[in-house]
Amino acid sequence: MKLHEIVKANFSDLFEQDLLQEICNNGILKYAEPEKIILEIRRDIKFIPLIVSGIVKVMHRDGRGNGIFLHYLLENQSSAIAISYALEGEKSEIRLEAQSNITYIAIPSKVVDSWFLKFKSWRNFYFKLNRQQTSFLIGTIQDIAFTSLEERLLKYLEHTSLITNTNKISRKHFDIARDLKVSREAVSRTLKKLEKEEIISLGRNKITLN
Repeated sequence: MKLHEIVKANFSDLFEQDLLQEICNNGILKYAEPEKIILEIRRDIKFIPLIVSGIVKVMHRDGRGNGIFLHYLLENQSSAIAISYALEGEKSEIRLEAQSNITYIAIPSKVVDSWFLKFKSWRNFYFKLNRQQTSFLIGTIQDIAFTSLEERLLKYLEHTSLITNTNKISRKHFDIARDLKVSREAVSRTLKKLEKEEIISLGRNKITLN
């Protein structure tokens, strides 16, 4: 499909006609394979991605190998955090990483900035994203502060299963530990406990929710 066909098929219910035309005029259709980084920390945000299809993981990273999972981006979404950084002219403090084959439209940040004044539907889109993603972040903070690792891990697995639409989750223990900001040993120990309780089944780099 051509860009204008994709824009019409995916965003007609979200944006007014003039904004759809601006997306076609300024956007670049791009593709990425799993584990491809489409926005990196400490880099200028030159474009904002509008996700057409696939799943993107959003993480906060400190540049020293430490990070924590924030939330996912799905079809017809973008990152409110990235938009906010771009509006302020700040470098990114998050990483956007493809979790599947993804298709997205890259919009130059300077163009996105002008949309807040020109298009009510864009403002509504951003504020809705911001509410949703902030709510998820608050939930993550509460989990870290008040929830046991077993509960956090199970919630993480269930959420990932829901997003990917499969009960088979292909994740290394190290990657899960990095997402949850805990040690790999703690994750492995907790997964084995969940397996003994017959909540999950473990395979090589694969976890199945029973």
